[in-house]
Amino acid sequence: MYQSPHDVRQDVGLHVGVRVVARFTTAVALLGGAFLAVAAVWVSTCGGSVADALACGAPQRTLLALGAPAILLVGAVRAFLRAFGHRTRTDAWWAWQVSGWFLIALMVLVAVTGVPVLAGS
Repeated sequence: MYQSPHDVRQDVGLHVGVRVVARFTTAVALLGGAFLAVAAVWVSTCGGSVADALACGAPQRTLLALGAPAILLVGAVRAFLRAFGHRTRTDAWWAWQVSGWFLIALMVLVAVTGVPVLAGS
């Protein structure tokens, strides 16, 4: 039970803050995944003699390979900055920390598994 009406507002604010963090994390992860999927489709069309050298060269493939990890890294940095900014104002700072670390782990996973395949030879 809540002892005063102020306790209810603080608890509701915490849940709203965590929902905002979850939405942000999901959006960044989906954006990184969508970029990775588009890059994989693009690179899959680069085989054979019909491939355009300008669209399938080493620099373009490298940028495609690093795009998804870069999106996830920017999202993680933003989450850490939000955690630092919210530390004094709300109790949801820990959720931003979790979001940042989750996005960093996802970035490492995508970089380790996707970059060698997409960058290719």
